[in-house]
Amino acid sequence: MTTDSAGSGVLPLSNANEKAAIHHIAFKVAFEEFDELIDWYRNVLDMDVNFRGKQIDLEVCFLANDRANHRLVFVTRPGIERDPTYRGRARLDHSAFEFATIDGLLEKYAALRDQGIHPYMSIDHGLTLSLYYRDPTGHGVELQTDAHGDWSSSKQWMHVASEFAANPAGILFDPDRVIEARNAGASLDELHRRIYDDGEFPPRPEQRARLQMPPEKEPYLWDHSSWGPDHPTFDRRLGDR
Repeated sequence: MTTDSAGSGVLPLSNANEKAAIHHIAFKVAFEEFDELIDWYRNVLDMDVNFRGKQIDLEVCFLANDRANHRLVFVTRPGIERDPTYRGRARLDHSAFEFATIDGLLEKYAALRDQGIHPYMSIDHGLTLSLYYRDPTGHGVELQTDAHGDWSSSKQWMHVASEFAANPAGILFDPDRVIEARNAGASLDELHRRIYDDGEFPPRPEQRARLQMPPEKEPYLWDHSSWGPDHPTFDRRLGDR
C-alpha cells in the first residue's frame, strides 16, 4: 500500500492559533415562501439584501445587518416544498441574534409588537434576556442581550451558579412591564434581579398562551416559585380576552 504524504505535517509559519466563529446561517426554503421569508427577516433583524440572483436553477439571497458580506442565506428552486412534518422532527430549533444593550432589545420588541409580531416566549435564562419568535415557516428566532452586560461574567456565572444547574431554562417575564421599569430608571442589573430572582414581571395570560403549554404542565420549570397555582398568570380565561 502506498501513501500520499505530500503536505503532511506542514504548518503555516504565522502560528495564528485562531478559532472559527459562526459567520452565517443558510436556509433551503419552499419556493413559494422565498419572498415572504426574506421580507420577514429584513424586518425582524433589520437586514439588508447584499445580493439576490440565480445560480443555475437556484434562486439565492444573501443578507446582512452589519459589516459582514452576509449573515443569512436563502436558497430555493421551483419544486422545493415545505415538509409538513418538519416541526416534529430532529432539526434546527432556532437561531439567535444578540443586541449589545437591553435598550436595543426592548426597542426592537416594541417595534415588532406594534406591528402585531409577538414573541412566543420571553425569558431570562440567567445568562441572557431572550425573546423567541417564529418565522413564517416555524423556525425559531431568538433575540437576546447578555443578562450580565458582559460575556466573561455570564460565562463564569454559567459555570458555577447552582441556580442555573437546577434550572437551565430560566424565568418568564412580561416585556411590556420590563419596558416600564426600564423607563423608570431600572438598570440592567436591577431588571435581571427583579425578573430572575424576584419573579416580579410574570407574563400576562395572553403572553403565556403563546407557549401552547397544556394546563397540566403548569407551573413549569420557567415559572418563578413565588407564582402559586392560583396566580393570575395561569388564568386561561384572561388569556382568551
